[in-house]
Amino acid sequence: MQVKDVMTRDLIVIDKDVSLSHAIDLMVKNRVSRLLVINKGKLVGILTERDILDRLGSSRIGALQASSIHVSSAMTMNPVTVTPDTDVIDAAKIMLEKKISGLPVLEGGDLVGIITKSTMTKLCIKVRNVAVSQIMTENPLTVSPYERITNVRRIMLEKGISSLPVTEEGKLVGLITEGMIAKYLADFRSSVPEKYQTTRIRQIDVLDVMRKITPLHPDDPVGDAAEKLIREKTKAAPVMDRREKLVGIVTKTDFTRLVANRFFPLK
Repeated sequence: MQVKDVMTRDLIVIDKDVSLSHAIDLMVKNRVSRLLVINKGKLVGILTERDILDRLGSSRIGALQASSIHVSSAMTMNPVTVTPDTDVIDAAKIMLEKKISGLPVLEGGDLVGIITKSTMTKLCIKVRNVAVSQIMTENPLTVSPYERITNVRRIMLEKGISSLPVTEEGKLVGLITEGMIAKYLADFRSSVPEKYQTTRIRQIDVLDVMRKITPLHPDDPVGDAAEKLIREKTKAAPVMDRREKLVGIVTKTDFTRLVANRFFPLK
């Protein structure tokens, strides 16, 4: 199977000179976690939720609002790309090796599509003979609902983690992702007067940002788990055993690894 057989052709693009606030609105409207950045019709970069999280949480920009920051100052320049003829297995391996979540597809220098970890997750919907326990990340790092969001942002960026289960006294109470934090920080910078931002940003808790999510079970088929992530437009899902103990987390990276390792034939 080649990239052209599964890539997304309906592209969400943005000009490098528009504001970060417009980019965030576009992401939210289209329920995507990345935008392809163009200049004069040509691909020049890619903007992800992690890029926004890094930029908006940085002390380097002071109290600047997202509306005052250009996409070009936050995007990843010269992104890794593939061609329509690239094998899907190879595309999955590139994502894992480069630690990226999406690959723009170029043909003769022209942008024709994108393949992402969501694409890989969709491919796994048909997998019925592999259990969630076989692909999940065991004993995931967790955060408290009362953890400061500034600290969670730092953990995510330092460890390259995009999703964290939220637990209180050993019980799962929610999930927080880099996208949730990025959107919250953008709204915060737009609504809170500059002179109060430094103090108030330190008072934001995970509880203010997280969302509740129904967990998976270790024995659930991988196909059901993949379908859940796609249906609920989420990056990850916590896994709980019958005693309601958190035992793992399944992410789109896990599904991408499943494809890369040829766990099943792609037809």
